[in-house]
Amino acid sequence: MSRLLHDRYCAYASSHAWDLTTGESVRVDAIAADDAEPPAPASLVEVLDHGREGEPRWVVADNANGPRSPVLTRRVAAAARARGYVPIAADIYLRLRDMLDADLAQRTLLLIVQPVASIAIGRAALVDAAARWPRPHVLLSFASPRASVTGRGEIVREARAVYGASTIRAPVVATLPDDVLRHVTRGSRATEFVSSGRHAAAERLLRDVAAALVRRQALAPAARALVSLGRLLLERGRAVDADQTFGDAAAHAHAVKDEALSLSARVWQAAARTDAGHLTAAESVCRAALLAGVLGDVERARAEATLARILLWQGRIDDAAQRDLACPDADRETLAYVASIAVRVALATGDVFAAGQRARELRDAVVPPESGPPGCGSPIQDRGLARVIALSAHARVLMATGDLAAVEERMRQLHHATQLARTPLRLTRMRLLLCDVYRRAGKPTEAERELAYLRRVETAAPPLLREAIARRTKHVEHTAVSIRPRAAGRNLPTTLVTIVQDLEDDRTAIAKTLSCVADALRSSRIELCSADAGPATALMSAGSGLATELGPRVLRAGIGIGPEAGSAGREQGVPVRLGPRLLGALCARWPVDRTPPVDAGDILDLAAAILAPRVDGMQSVARETAVASTSIPELVGSSQAMTEVRRAVTRAASAPFAVLIEGESGVGKELVARAIHCLSPRRERRFCDLNCAALPDELLESELFGHARGAFTGAITERAGLVEDADGGTLFLDEVADLSPRAQAKLLRMLQQQEVRRVGESFSRKVDVRIVSAVNRDMRAEAEAGRFRHDLLYRLDVIRIRVPPLRERPEDIPALAHHFWNNVAARVGTRASLAHGTITALSRYSWPGNVRELQNVMSALAVAAPAQGQVRPSLLPHVISGAAATGVVTLAGARAQFERRFIEMALARAAGKRARAARELGLSRQGLLKIMTRLGVSD
Repeated sequence: MSRLLHDRYCAYASSHAWDLTTGESVRVDAIAADDAEPPAPASLVEVLDHGREGEPRWVVADNANGPRSPVLTRRVAAAARARGYVPIAADIYLRLRDMLDADLAQRTLLLIVQPVASIAIGRAALVDAAARWPRPHVLLSFASPRASVTGRGEIVREARAVYGASTIRAPVVATLPDDVLRHVTRGSRATEFVSSGRHAAAERLLRDVAAALVRRQALAPAARALVSLGRLLLERGRAVDADQTFGDAAAHAHAVKDEALSLSARVWQAAARTDAGHLTAAESVCRAALLAGVLGDVERARAEATLARILLWQGRIDDAAQRDLACPDADRETLAYVASIAVRVALATGDVFAAGQRARELRDAVVPPESGPPGCGSPIQDRGLARVIALSAHARVLMATGDLAAVEERMRQLHHATQLARTPLRLTRMRLLLCDVYRRAGKPTEAERELAYLRRVETAAPPLLREAIARRTKHVEHTAVSIRPRAAGRNLPTTLVTIVQDLEDDRTAIAKTLSCVADALRSSRIELCSADAGPATALMSAGSGLATELGPRVLRAGIGIGPEAGSAGREQGVPVRLGPRLLGALCARWPVDRTPPVDAGDILDLAAAILAPRVDGMQSVARETAVASTSIPELVGSSQAMTEVRRAVTRAASAPFAVLIEGESGVGKELVARAIHCLSPRRERRFCDLNCAALPDELLESELFGHARGAFTGAITERAGLVEDADGGTLFLDEVADLSPRAQAKLLRMLQQQEVRRVGESFSRKVDVRIVSAVNRDMRAEAEAGRFRHDLLYRLDVIRIRVPPLRERPEDIPALAHHFWNNVAARVGTRASLAHGTITALSRYSWPGNVRELQNVMSALAVAAPAQGQVRPSLLPHVISGAAATGVVTLAGARAQFERRFIEMALARAAGKRARAARELGLSRQGLLKIMTRLGVSD
């Protein structure tokens, strides 16, 4: 059985468990569901929502009142559990990590350091968790209460590391016991073995010395011996064994509270994991070691270089270029290592000049081994290793410049240097790159020669190098080890332009562009703000982070602002311009634990320039929609469907062409026709309407075209038809599908000739009339069945507007109900109002008669309503109130039904997307899934 209960308790017996955040013992049968806690600080929730694999975080809560820390801890723990985290106190984690290893595997932890606990415990817990599982763990600590802080509550900020606060000092040998000192002295002979090429003997010696020191509880010297052993294994290509060795060294150093030595071992462990191909795990432990902030300057420089190397292998060149690769005064090997990584980063970004300058400085700084001082006592700090690293860096620059002769000369020097330094693996890495150089230079014979050498040493290479050799053998390009690997964001301009050009809908194109930019910037949220229709508001956004605050300022200033600190985060914004016009502002936000990229401003400017035409188009459509919604008050409804109808009416009104209105009976097709006439230039002339299904064929022709005196029995005077009456205006033909074939032919001739001949006359009259027709069936099917002329349909169906039935837009029912109620209530003299339950019942009915049925129901309801008070659902017709009957009699059942209906409506509005529905409901995706499972709600 799992020891982890509800992500909160550790079961240490069948009946008892520990609370992971407080350490208190509770009975298992007394564990109840979590009580609802007030929300945690939004800035901290943003950090929890935007983690990334391999990147642990450390945030600090500045608490205005120290006694409130437990309250804040409970809130944060509840929010973390809702998001899939396991909140656990840092000291409890260090005690129970082995017991909960299986339960916490691949889980994300929220490590909490209480104000009374030592921050060193939190750092150790974070580094250990990052080394075990490369998840986006969060370390939460509390700052000391500050009397000067008033009225600000909890403020979350990023933990700032102070490098150099603790340095790795050499052991005080004089204080060691004699037996321990004897083993330490014996271990120093490993340097001699390595210098003479006796690596196996050096490995056996170091293992024996480390084991002897552990038995004597001299854990700090044992840890140093294990670090030396791990470096020896790493240099020989045994990355997996080195990873385990460095982990043991870190554990021994932590046991004696030598935090700096422990973190140094972790940095070397990150290098071993890189060679083993575990890049995310390597990044996790390296970032955690840097985040602890107790590394000395030299070890910090090595850690930064190791992290940059990891990022290069991952193809994240822009991230690697942001690392601080300046090396302070250090031993030659560390200086050479940091400088060589700086050369690789410069080459990856395409700055060959800077790479060459750094390589020359490195070559000048490294003293030749024949004139240099003796080694420093470490088995792999041979006096020739720095020279090998310097020659390798310079060879990389020459490969990038394409100087093949210089490359071959440098490789000969490197071959000799690696033989002296006993480091053949470094030569293998360079010959791998040389194989690529020969291929690009069109020398397949030389490339095959290098490849044959790589095949011979492939089995002895570390996993990452072995995989690269295998890819070269299969003639597959691998950008991570090439001279100029391609940056992940290098094709961002092409991607953005492609998105904007390929997508037709403005909103879709803008949404996809914002999402792409947010991914490139690694921001928690990016917003497009505009003041086009009033105060500055966010038109669209990507990401679920906190809303930005820079939008109004950028719109007022008209210039880019930032990056600057916002509400527990960082923000940056740029204006969106199209020519001289300011359309909006593009603002990005990063959580407290992230730093904006150095090129964030350039990327935002690029996105703003690409999006400007699309933003202008979207704003134009929005203005048209706003004008249509105010100019057609009869078309009530705020749904997307009615918005599209109003927009179509506005556009059709300005055009002189025929309009065909489709829709079921009762949806308001005549209202649409009248709105088209009222908004058109013909609004000063008459609007005539005719129901084609209400008149027999004999009278229809006279009604449409008129008749002369004596044309038929009863025609005692001459009379103009509706077509003449509507001259200069609009003629609305309702149910035009019911026209007879003869009437269709007459109407077709009138439309073709734009003239009308009265019944009984021999001459024609010119007319200028616009035809708006309405149907309640599929006219294309009618034409295919031969019941309607194709040529007439082509002339009537120039502009088509579909009015959706009421069941397809239930969100319009409350507005329509109130609109009709206000009209009929004034007519019958009642002051009653519609109860909420009545509106709910009306919204649940399917309304087969559409808006006309709703209007009639509201008229009948006004007659039955009291003079004042509220109109209850019981006054509705049974067919409507019966559809809304709940069938529950208990409070729990009613509450469950309400929750189920509420969740279903949120899912429907989000088109079944759980993440979007969860954001709307203020829940996490996991929290929504739990509620759906409990209520039995499906997608």
